[in-house]
Amino acid sequence: MSATGIKCIHLVYFSPSGSTEKIVRKIASGIQGPEVKTYNLLPSAARKKQYVFGKDDLVIYGSLSAGMLFTKAEELFGCLQGNETPFIGVVSFGNAYYGVALTEMKERAEGRGFRVCALGAFIAQHTMAPELGAGRPDAKDEAIMVDFGRKAYEKILAGDYTLHKQPVTHWSSSEQYNQIIAFREKNKEPYNFPLEFRAKKISDACIKCKTCVRNCPTDAIDIETKTFNLEACIGCYGCINRCPMHAISVASPEVTEFMKGFIDIFKQERLEPDVFL
Repeated sequence: MSATGIKCIHLVYFSPSGSTEKIVRKIASGIQGPEVKTYNLLPSAARKKQYVFGKDDLVIYGSLSAGMLFTKAEELFGCLQGNETPFIGVVSFGNAYYGVALTEMKERAEGRGFRVCALGAFIAQHTMAPELGAGRPDAKDEAIMVDFGRKAYEKILAGDYTLHKQPVTHWSSSEQYNQIIAFREKNKEPYNFPLEFRAKKISDACIKCKTCVRNCPTDAIDIETKTFNLEACIGCYGCINRCPMHAISVASPEVTEFMKGFIDIFKQERLEPDVFL
């Protein structure tokens, strides 16, 4: 394929807290030439549309790893259709584990007509535990992202669509959490966050700017009554992380205590990005 083989690069992302979008854009910055279009799949209305891509398109797709594990994976890929379209897929995770996120992303992308040419997992601040991955991605991470994007694009231009290094399950340093990952390896049905993890509260600091409402992927927030539809909520914590007034917090003390233990387990080691080309 010549340098004119890719006519447009499509940046497609599901990024509740904004980190995955930044990662996708940074990867794309390593590619020069084609027109770039963006698709934010966070709003529910965006996922009700159909997006069709051809052989001369390149899709760079990003989701938080939890978005593959227990949120909207079925719906996200249901709105995308490739036609032997080159595909670069990435997940973000909070310095703990990404489990089956990349293997599942590859399977779903191929099932929708895409040719998976490159995959990557990159560390970002954890959506539920900001202490994990704080300040990530940093300059070192970003250099890896740019290099990853450049190498993937060069491979595609050379007509090489083969994923030479296959993704594998990413295990954690904790046997407790490895049991969860092992379950996901064997069970493909959707997993719903327990209601107590989805329960949140809005304090009097709220100024009703509706930032949380605009960025809720399931339209689960009623800002006038300061309530949440917990059945609709997927526990992405985007509302907490995007609120400019820090007015939204976890409602369950038990969850707060649980997350302290989670942080203690995973805060010691700095994990590095994984790339598959």
